[in-house]
Amino acid sequence: MNTLVKGVIALLLLLGSIYCLQRFRAGYAGAELSRGVPAEVEANGTAAVPSVVETTNDTVLTTTSAESAGTNAPVAATAPPPAASLAKAPEAKPAQSKSFGWLGGFVGMMLVLAGLVAWEVAQWFSRRTGSVVFSEDAPSQNDPEYDAAEAEWAKGNHLDAIALMREYLSRNPREQYVAIRIAEIYEKDLSNPLAATLELEEVLTKGLSREKWGWTAIHLANLYSGSMNQPAKAMAILERVIAEYPETGAAKKARSRLGIPEEAAPAEEAVAETPPGTGADNPNLPRGFSSKKR
Repeated sequence: MNTLVKGVIALLLLLGSIYCLQRFRAGYAGAELSRGVPAEVEANGTAAVPSVVETTNDTVLTTTSAESAGTNAPVAATAPPPAASLAKAPEAKPAQSKSFGWLGGFVGMMLVLAGLVAWEVAQWFSRRTGSVVFSEDAPSQNDPEYDAAEAEWAKGNHLDAIALMREYLSRNPREQYVAIRIAEIYEKDLSNPLAATLELEEVLTKGLSREKWGWTAIHLANLYSGSMNQPAKAMAILERVIAEYPETGAAKKARSRLGIPEEAAPAEEAVAETPPGTGADNPNLPRGFSSKKR
């Protein structure tokens, strides 16, 4: 999956999550409104229960229970709550449930988006620190897609094989043995050392192991000193192998190529570098004394 596709997916997830959040807020607010307004509550916290008092001219006066309690007028009847207000409360439940469905969609999309972003950030830090473990040698059981590329190479379709290998490498960037294989095809089958050197230069920017990096650099130096006829670049690469990876077998090969003798053993170096006056020039003298000069 390339960067463009990932960016489109992230944008769609972000827009979808925003849409779900808006629908949730609108649905939840509508559900609250559809519940209806409850009975008025007086300042003392008691509900106002309407009561009916008869008058001489057959008129019905409606007062609150609190007012009727403070007078001696007889209470004729208590009016029940309107049926319309009671019917509104059950209708709020389906609307509220649907609004919570939108909330679940928002949470799910945000989790997927967060996972995608976290994966990209981890990959970026891995590339920066070189901590990504690269597969440097072809595995014993290859992927069928890679096997198809090798099958094209066996048929003599070298360019088609390289194209398939590049597609495989784009989907599996850790499989750096594929890039080394592409360089080999360029060098041996297509007689294109320039393309081979470019491939190997790119491989050296990856986080290979020290030994593999060193031997890949030796291969690149051989191309520069041979087919490319650029001995200065070859020498620079060999010197880099010696300086950065001195303990590897590739560094030993580089020193041999440059005519640099192998370093002496540490014990011999310590004896050779022992300054005079420490007793090393005469083991019979105490430390700090030297033989008398004649």
